Parts: sequence; C-alpha cells; structure tokens
Amino acid sequence: MSVDVSLPSTPAPSTPPPADERLRPLSFDRTAPRGLVHRRAVGEVLLTDWIRLGPHRFQVGAQWPRGHAFYGPVDELWHDPLLAAESVRQSSSLVGHVFYDLPCDHPTLMTELDIEVSPDALRLGDRPADTVLHIDCAGVTLQGARLTGMTMDVALTRGAARLGRARMTLNCLRPSVYRRLRGVHAQVPERLPEQPAPLPPREVGRAVGSDVVLGPPADGRAEPGRGAWPLRINWSHPTLFDHPTDHVPGMLLLEAARQAAQRLAGPEPVLVDSMQNRFLRYVELDSPVLVRARLTTTGDGGRQVRVTAEQDGSAAYTCVLTVQRARAAGGAG
Repeated sequence: MSVDVSLPSTPAPSTPPPADERLRPLSFDRTAPRGLVHRRAVGEVLLTDWIRLGPHRFQVGAQWPRGHAFYGPVDELWHDPLLAAESVRQSSSLVGHVFYDLPCDHPTLMTELDIEVSPDALRLGDRPADTVLHIDCAGVTLQGARLTGMTMDVALTRGAARLGRARMTLNCLRPSVYRRLRGVHAQVPERLPEQPAPLPPREVGRAVGSDVVLGPPADGRAEPGRGAWPLRINWSHPTLFDHPTDHVPGMLLLEAARQAAQRLAGPEPVLVDSMQNRFLRYVELDSPVLVRARLTTTGDGGRQVRVTAEQDGSAAYTCVLTVQRARAAGGAG
C-alpha cells in the first residue's frame, strides 16, 4: 500500500500528553492528511482533528456531510449509519500512525467491527454533523516499538447527544509478512472476472446501478425472508475503491450486508440500527462470492438480518444487522 504523505513526529504511547493539548477543543475546520486514513481523494476523508487524553485514550473529530456521493442521506431524513463505520475505520488508521508510530505502508486489517447508532442523533440538520469519537484502546500489542494489534472501544457523540458506540479489533503487519501471507494474492490482479449485472437500484436502497454491489440471484427465485446474490465488484467506484487493493475491502462487505438487508426488509427504506461484522478471512477478487441473507423478527418486534459472504465453499465474512423502517425511526414521519 503506497501513500504520499509523511507522518508527523509524535511522542511514544507512554508519554503523557501536554495539559493544554488535553483541554483544547477539537477543530472541524480541515480534513486530516489523506495518507493517515488511507484515502487518495480529499473528499473521502471524514476526520478533521485528534487529541491524546492518555496513554491509550484519544479523541478524534469527524465531520459528516449532509450529502456524500456514496454514503448519502437515508430517505432524506438521516445521516447514513455507515458513516459511523467509515469514521471508525479511518480513526483506526490515524490512531495507529499518529499515536503508535505505525508506518503508513504497514497494512491495518479489521477482524471485527461492531456498530450501534441512535436514530435520533442521526437526524439531518441544516449543517454538517460535527462528530467526536472518544476512543479507548485495549489489548494493545507491540513487537518492540511497533504496533501489531489492538481493540478500539469507541463512543460517538454529536454535540451533547450520544450518537452511538463501536468496537473494532485490528491487526497490523509488516509489508514483508503481509506479502508472504498473501502469496499469489499479494498483488492487485490485472483484471477482474466478468461481473453480474446489478439488482434494480431501488430494491437495495440505491439510486444508480454503479452503487449496487449485489447481482440477481442465479436461479431467479426469491424465497420469503431469504436471499442469495452474487457480489458485484466495481473497480471504478470512487468510494469503495478509492485506491487499488488486492482483496475485497471491508466497507464493500458492509455495504453488501446493508443492501441485502434492504432487499429483504424493504421495499420502504430501512435504517440500520446496529451491525456485528466478522471478517473471517480475506475475500479475494478473482473468485465468485455469494452473499446469503435471512430475515427474522426479534422478540421486541424488531427486524434482524443475518448475512454470510461465501467464497470457495466457506464463509469469509458474516454480519448480523438490526434494521427498522426509516420513516418510523425515532418517531419521524
């Protein structure tokens, strides 16, 4: 993974932050350097500022636009909950690079990502949503002075409102180790296999086919409460493939789970309340992926969707989502 910015000099994780650093408010005036969050396009950077509060405690600022090209408003009422997931993902990179001196060419890989959001705090306003991520890092492992893994517990707030919570576990590898583990898949392939056509965009909560990541079911049949669709990979997508990668990005898998949930729980737009994502192994670009989903009703009348992405006969990714009708969320509409 190549980046084009240099990391600033930062204190060792054990060094207490200056008192004035702990007290200053976060700024939302400009975006973080692109390389710190592994983005090439400035417009894809959500993070703005960061502060160390303790050896393994941090605050990170993020600004959510009212209209993102991909993570746009849900039913014109709510900020997209996946903005929370992407903010946490970007924060994991920034925290590793800035506060733990992780070189930018060291891959940072998610193994789990859990997100829970409060619909009331997701409401669209007349200005972008200035969001604060309150991060506590646990299980921090080092090899010498180099970060090799940690779990981030994150509380998200928007002003005085509780926006949600997240938990993310990640591993960090040396480039040489990553290449050895990936073997023949360590390089971005020259071309992709032929991709399936997209499902009708409205069926999965999208406006255009280029944003659809699921194809029609192979047998053409639809069983109530269940579905199975081939995963679509669109290298030209400016958000999901902001830069080349040698495997299917985690955020594409989250989007596949969300679109599967919309397909089963729709047709009215649905809002994701929570996601429990498990990344069991790399999802490769050169082999078909089948996304299976099952809709159930929980004891309190909510709707839960269980999603599995299968490749070469075994599960590579799983997700459990809870969703509700967007118009009913928080008593709206």
